[in-house]
Amino acid sequence: MIRKIKLYFFATMIIFTLYDKVFASLSGIDLFLHVDELFVGCFLIIVAYKFFTKFRFDKIAVQALGIILIFVFISLFSKYFSNLINVILCAFIHLKWFLVFYVVYEVYKDDYLFLKRLFSLMLIASTFGLIINFIMQKEFNNFFDQDIIVRDNKLRMMGLEMHPNNLGILISLLFIYYNFYNGLPSYPKIIYSTIVFAIISIILLGSRTPLIVIPVAFAHLLLRKRNKVYSFLIIFFLTVISSIAITLWGQSIIDRTTKNVQAVIQNPDKTEYVRGVVIYNGIKLMVQHFPVGSGMATFGTSLSAGSKVYDDLKINAKGTFEKMQGGLYDSNFASIAGEAGALGLVLILLLIGSYYKFCKKTLINHPERIHYTYLIFLTVVIFFVVDPILINAYPSMIYAFFLTLQLSRERYVLTHKKLPRGLFPRLIFKTATTKLT
Repeated sequence: MIRKIKLYFFATMIIFTLYDKVFASLSGIDLFLHVDELFVGCFLIIVAYKFFTKFRFDKIAVQALGIILIFVFISLFSKYFSNLINVILCAFIHLKWFLVFYVVYEVYKDDYLFLKRLFSLMLIASTFGLIINFIMQKEFNNFFDQDIIVRDNKLRMMGLEMHPNNLGILISLLFIYYNFYNGLPSYPKIIYSTIVFAIISIILLGSRTPLIVIPVAFAHLLLRKRNKVYSFLIIFFLTVISSIAITLWGQSIIDRTTKNVQAVIQNPDKTEYVRGVVIYNGIKLMVQHFPVGSGMATFGTSLSAGSKVYDDLKINAKGTFEKMQGGLYDSNFASIAGEAGALGLVLILLLIGSYYKFCKKTLINHPERIHYTYLIFLTVVIFFVVDPILINAYPSMIYAFFLTLQLSRERYVLTHKKLPRGLFPRLIFKTATTKLT
């Protein structure tokens, strides 16, 4: 009974986190926007419970806690230090992705069937939201009281995720899931899925970031396939076709990207491109305060509003920075480079590597499935530069969902020696007979 309550409780919290703005808009309760913070608290509870009942710490949990303590410690000596509570909270925020994954994994590692059904329901809800958004257009945004985001005179779809970037992350992970979940895909499979993925990204989302997944996936496929010549010819052909397609239908994406990059390189102090400004000044702070940055809650995070750092950088009156209320964050790389410096970047990248090794070790009996995990972690490193995926609620949860789904399946196979069939397998609660750690 307690196990059922635990599974359904966290399933509810996951749904609230993934669709927080939907529930907040419909209910008028802003508390839904902070449900993800519950998982941070649960991380501490699980770690403490394991220590006091089993007298042990999980390596990945200790590593995350250690980095949090380091971030707090180096911030105490910053000339911008002002509030210990904000410093501690900000340190936890920087590690949110890792803490959420740890909690979701610990809760569902031995309940693959439950998690698979929850995963299926999530996909149905997200697909339904995208379809309704496409039908209703701007009325959908107005109904949920969300900003209308237009690019190239076309409304950018956001679905129930309530932002095109979140929806872009979801379809990026779905692309990897569809093609690599059970090993390397066939070329016909990845080709037609690439076409669908590109159409959704360019036409419906108007987003550049998800498109990064395509060359990454094909490059991985080229390196892993045995017939390198055949693989190279297919990828070359697809590159030519993609270039023609982007030239015909996605030229505005190229133009915007080129314009933004040139603005940052040629005139970084005057450009209004927010991501460029944040990254440029994050690197600037990293150099000025080498190797530890300006300290927690001072730059590029949700608790940095009003920081003196913005005055010193002379960007406090620059467009979005002047109007910001809850801090401005558009790149994990920039935020960590600015607040924790080169040391922080090294520690975060090492932690990403450690979590990857943890997942890889779990899949040791089925190495063909490591491709899926490898590509997911590779997107973390890539998106880490251009998006705040490690500190935002949605990407933290959706990544934890996709990773735990595979890891829990592996534990299920080791225990039951088989996999359940069907999209909605019968929901059972059965104690594992094989002891797994």
